[in-house]
Amino acid sequence: MLKKLLLIVLLVLPLSLLADMVKLRGNALEYRGVKITFLTFSDQITYTELELCSAVVDENGDFSGSFDINETTYIFAHLGAYEAFLFVEPGKSYNLLLPELKEKTIADELNTYFKPIQYHLGLVDISENELNYQLAFFDEVYSLMGSMELYSIYDKIRKIDDKSKFNDVDTVYSAEAYTKILNNSTSYISNNLQEIDVSAEIQKVDSLFSDVDNKFFHDFKRYKFALYQSASSNQKMKSISNNYYLDNEILYNNNAYMDLFNQVYDEYFQYFGRTDNGRKIYSDIGKLKSITALKNTLGNDSILSNDTLKEFVILKCLHDEFYNDKFSRAAMLTVLDSLSLQTKVEEHKIIANNIREKVTKLMLGYKPPAFELYDKDSTLVNLDSFEGRYVYLGFCTTTSYACIKEFAMLESLYKKHNEHFEIVIISMDESLPQMKRFVEMKNYSFKFLYYGNQSDVFKDYDIRAFPTYYFIDKKGKLAITPAPSPDQNSEFAIFKVMRANGDI
Repeated sequence: MLKKLLLIVLLVLPLSLLADMVKLRGNALEYRGVKITFLTFSDQITYTELELCSAVVDENGDFSGSFDINETTYIFAHLGAYEAFLFVEPGKSYNLLLPELKEKTIADELNTYFKPIQYHLGLVDISENELNYQLAFFDEVYSLMGSMELYSIYDKIRKIDDKSKFNDVDTVYSAEAYTKILNNSTSYISNNLQEIDVSAEIQKVDSLFSDVDNKFFHDFKRYKFALYQSASSNQKMKSISNNYYLDNEILYNNNAYMDLFNQVYDEYFQYFGRTDNGRKIYSDIGKLKSITALKNTLGNDSILSNDTLKEFVILKCLHDEFYNDKFSRAAMLTVLDSLSLQTKVEEHKIIANNIREKVTKLMLGYKPPAFELYDKDSTLVNLDSFEGRYVYLGFCTTTSYACIKEFAMLESLYKKHNEHFEIVIISMDESLPQMKRFVEMKNYSFKFLYYGNQSDVFKDYDIRAFPTYYFIDKKGKLAITPAPSPDQNSEFAIFKVMRANGDI
């Protein structure tokens, strides 16, 4: 009876009360003075980043931080050119080894397609039973599936009874090994598959981890094997959906589960919409704007007979379709909001909100991404401080010829119309002093802000070239997105907006 009462109490407790603390610490002298922010993904459809904790490395190179979680969680930190990651478990402490300090270049910052170097964080005194060690060990073997090299390694490891002797094997299973990128293995497999016995390969690798007792690891392994089967065409996508998703627990925070999920249901609306049973989804979204009608139509596909999975797939597809032209964005937002209101799954509410924020942040009539940046006098200036004034917002650098040429036009525009709107330039320079020297030498009247303390601002505004502009109205909402530059008659476009709003 006591056990039953305890179970009931545990079931009704909020997840936040069941959470346990994770402690991080480390020493990295070359990072002195650097603020390290540890993040996780709020969800793995939008990949919205969620801050867990931050720490400034002191003069001795020491840093520490902590946060609460209720399940094994993938965490990461942007460390210059690296994205350093780790899998952490509730209630555990980790003594971290950071990569060598390598800053991103200005070109890297501006490159929309820049991919950071993935770095699996090292741990001091790691044991072979530690989850990160086992995941890295698994990934190394997994990446070799289908190759003759696997047979050689397998024979060596199979003969070792004492797993602590992995470091004696002439392979990569030492503590340093897991700086390898976990996600690289999928592309390796896709590019190197031959005529192989897929089941035999999986069984061979699986046998090496028979003594690992960790649910996250087993789930990770299971879905990586399913990804391998899918890459080898050994199982069709419908079969994988039925076997691994239909009546299985949804593992929102397991990377392998989500990697396969995002692949299996990629372009599902377009695929199902071509069938007789699925053709109606276009009117469900575009005409009826009804989540209920959409769910009923998708219910005709047996792979989505599970309501929770159906909602999850709808969220993934709505997110993806915002970047295509098959459906009206306004209609999809209505369907998304209806799902958010109706769902009983808290994770789905969070994902729906993340999708809305992501897809509307640069849409006409919505508030643009917030920022708080330093001006030339090292005073923090945030976007909200301009509310009540129109803002012509530009993204430039003081070393770009195209930008320098337009600064003179902006100065003329500002002197002529500063009673009507502000001109704010966010500059991507090597340093704040460099920007300050340039602005003071030219004696510009309009405001310059330095991007350095919030470098993601260029990513937030989808800046792909210098210069790029936006025009924001008095309510802090985008009125022209993107806006024309001064040499494209921006003055006419700006005054057209203000005239329509009755402000001139």
